[in-house]
Amino acid sequence: MSTNRRGPRDPSTLEDDELKLASIRSPSVNNSPVLISKVYNTEYEKALFETSLNPWSRRAFKLYLIVMVGFLNAVSSGFDSSLMSGINAMDQYLDYFHYSGLGKSTGIVFMIYIVGNCVGSFFAGPITDLASQISAFGRRGGMFTGAIFILVGSAVIVSAHNINAFMGGRFILGFGIAISTTAAPTWITELAPPQWRGRLGASYNSCFFIGSIPATGAMVGTVKMNSTWAWRLPLMLQIIPPIIITSFVWFLPESPRWLVQKGKFDQAKNILVEYHSNDGKTNPIIELQLREFQESIEAKKAEAFWDYRPLFSTKNRRWRMLCLVLMVNGQLAGNGLITYFLPAMMQNAGVTSKQRQLVYNFANSVLSAFGAFTGAAITDKIGRRRRLYFGSFALACLLTIVGALSAKYGEVGNSNINGANASITFIFLFGLSYSFTYTPLQALYCAEVMSQDMRGKGMAVHILVSNCAGFINTFANSVGLGKLGWRYYFVFVGWDFIASILWFCFGVETHGRTLEELDEVFNAHWPARESTRKVKVAVKEGGEVEAL
Repeated sequence: MSTNRRGPRDPSTLEDDELKLASIRSPSVNNSPVLISKVYNTEYEKALFETSLNPWSRRAFKLYLIVMVGFLNAVSSGFDSSLMSGINAMDQYLDYFHYSGLGKSTGIVFMIYIVGNCVGSFFAGPITDLASQISAFGRRGGMFTGAIFILVGSAVIVSAHNINAFMGGRFILGFGIAISTTAAPTWITELAPPQWRGRLGASYNSCFFIGSIPATGAMVGTVKMNSTWAWRLPLMLQIIPPIIITSFVWFLPESPRWLVQKGKFDQAKNILVEYHSNDGKTNPIIELQLREFQESIEAKKAEAFWDYRPLFSTKNRRWRMLCLVLMVNGQLAGNGLITYFLPAMMQNAGVTSKQRQLVYNFANSVLSAFGAFTGAAITDKIGRRRRLYFGSFALACLLTIVGALSAKYGEVGNSNINGANASITFIFLFGLSYSFTYTPLQALYCAEVMSQDMRGKGMAVHILVSNCAGFINTFANSVGLGKLGWRYYFVFVGWDFIASILWFCFGVETHGRTLEELDEVFNAHWPARESTRKVKVAVKEGGEVEAL
């Protein structure tokens, strides 16, 4: 069999994702020069050491372009969050619908989108897993279906002349985004080479800001218009991602794992050879994946597409679902205050100019994007679990400072400009830290902890749970900020401290293994502890990896 192998590698050229801890040279093991290291899985490490995958090759760039279509599903989500935050500060919008910036009415407008998300999540799993007679309908079909609903919802919102039509459009938009954001991260995680899974998967959710930044930038310009086009024009931006998705999705490769699950092994192998190699030939990583696919994925008659009970049928599956549900901490970290109510936080900090609030909203999006893409870039180096429990603790500390500064310098009539600026600075630092900690991992981690047959429905549950928490970030936050002001921040301070403890005790590290190898971790007595256990290995000069 022709393989994409290579000669012995200089250990100094190995990447951090190939040697999981700082390694030290040892003179010899059995008189052979070696590199001593600690790794999560020796079989995966050996295949990784023997496989060359060039990130600058033609095939690699082709893969990047392909997954970028999937990234556009996150862009759609980013548009809505930032648009509604900024539009909620526009007098043209508030006067047209006779609303104030805070209160129950505003909370309902935000909440109806969450309702659409929740309803859509019940359909997202079955649509993403669907194996109909049309062989092309799989993960890609979920992205296509979601994009159609997003297009319809956006059209209704932009053309709305009364609040009922506006809220109806937001419901349809939320419904579509629930389906697309279930299918897209599932597809990207399953398609990506294991050594790039962290970077590509984390980049997906970070593309939230590719929608957020143009949306906030557009509103800075349109806020000066003395008509409803001040808020209608920015809302029109939402149609761009779904148009591109519907135009190109059927030209993309299907998830190889989904194909194997449906008994289409040859098609899956062809996709792996095309996108997981430099030369279109098989290699040790491809061989390992195919072997693990066959061992862990039974090509059998699927369970009823509407039945979610198998997600909780065994201890292994229940712990996987626990890890998935823990990501709700990312929705309760205080990020909702910034995502939807940054203008209100700015007002609490002493900034009352609508134009200045929108400029700060734009600046915060740019800074948060930097944090998210930085976090995505190093995901394959620092892992997941440690970032989540340290990051949650840091967020609690930063939000405490924001609350304290807002209490002292955010009162009406405050003349201490430096104090108000300090409040704004720490709001931005909170957004930066949140984006580094949670944004890259929210979709990636949930897709990773699911087994193949659980992933479609599991990601739908993730959308449902996240949007149940989203009720707090919309309706409750609107009322809480309106009545309590900065004091409301401390509700989330407490939750962030709790989240740090939960991640430490129950979070499973997914870094350093293929998706199939995680099954052994979740079968352990305490998977969180088992996932941190590493094996000491010797990487010999000839490329052989041996457990010591």
